[in-house]
Amino acid sequence: MLEIAELTAQGTLKLPAEIASHFRPQDRFVVWVEGDSLLFKLITRPSIVDLVAEAPEGQPMTLDEINDLVHEVRQQRHKG
Repeated sequence: MLEIAELTAQGTLKLPAEIASHFRPQDRFVVWVEGDSLLFKLITRPSIVDLVAEAPEGQPMTLDEINDLVHEVRQQRHKG
């Protein structure tokens, strides 16, 4: 698929609708330049398993931490 993006006067990049439809407004990207190419890499959010695995061992998660995780997973499912 070959599409044309446009840099606006405000410095934002306007993606073609077909390309933009693959992403959500909250998505974030790592961006870098290689020669005359502009490259984007979607930053993926950690899964619930990754988030729970990051919790320190021996310390149970607080109810607030568990609530935050559940809320985040529900938001991801709603968007995706």
